[in-house]
Amino acid sequence: MTIDNRRLTIAKSHLRVIAFVFLWSMVGGQWSSAQSVSATLRADSNQIQIGDHLHIRLTVKSPNTLVVPFPTAADTLGNLEMVSAAKIDTSTEGNNKVLSQLYTVSAYDSGEFHAGPVKIYFINANGELDSVLSNDIPVTVNTLNVDTTKPFKAIKAPLDVPYSWREFIPYIIGAVVLLIAIIVGIVLWKKYRKPKPAVVERPKPKDPAHIWARKELKKLEEEKVWQGDNVKLYYSRLTDVLRLYVEYRYGWYAMESTTEEIQSEIENYNLKEKAKENLLSILRAADLVKFAKMIPMPDANIRAMESAYKFIDFTEENTPKSPKGDLKGS
Repeated sequence: MTIDNRRLTIAKSHLRVIAFVFLWSMVGGQWSSAQSVSATLRADSNQIQIGDHLHIRLTVKSPNTLVVPFPTAADTLGNLEMVSAAKIDTSTEGNNKVLSQLYTVSAYDSGEFHAGPVKIYFINANGELDSVLSNDIPVTVNTLNVDTTKPFKAIKAPLDVPYSWREFIPYIIGAVVLLIAIIVGIVLWKKYRKPKPAVVERPKPKDPAHIWARKELKKLEEEKVWQGDNVKLYYSRLTDVLRLYVEYRYGWYAMESTTEEIQSEIENYNLKEKAKENLLSILRAADLVKFAKMIPMPDANIRAMESAYKFIDFTEENTPKSPKGDLKGS
């Protein structure tokens, strides 16, 4: 073998060693990071009766340098039903952190079941997503032992338990409180209810309603009440004439009705819209003068009188009938 061949053989050997070390560092490093995280399931027993509870603890151990999130409890663990999950416990063992959680599971059918495996995801030392699997615990769910040699027994009826007078105390107290509330409500209603004014039938004038109303309006004009700085009296007498006219015309006691009640009731009569507008505009203006102490301009007082005459003109002929019949009081 020449010197050059020996040198080539040595170089190839060195390359093989370097390649082996490189591959081992990559594979071995990942394998060691995966091996550094462990997940273990431990159960109280491997056998339960149908519907019984079984406690299983999941423990995850990992280095402090790794980010290992603990899995969120699901509705099932393996194919066992999850009943509840306790708080996650945290502790340390040297350079490792230990997370554990106690699960309560059950099964509602007999047969072979299993708890797990649980997959734990984490970020390894190379910054890559990695995972490990926990162990799998087999669980046998047994049925209740039934002696089939004995005859079935009839279902027993519920036991008759005598009532105690103490059981009726809440009902008695509730009934007394309800009775007191009813009595107090009746007393307050009688005390604060607004009594309806007594409606007294007034004698009708000899003249027809529209003629009587025009005479009264003419008389009010001639007395020049609002010109004498008595605007409130002017509007009070003006509205009284119109209310009495409605009463004489339609048999509707408008003298005892408020403006709002008249506005509501007038819709039951087949009156022209202009007639309704004239009447309601006068009543609203009178309310402002009588209750809000408003002092209208002179031309407003004149227009109020003109609107009153127009209302009588609109309603003088063809007296309409109310679809609900004549209103005797509000």
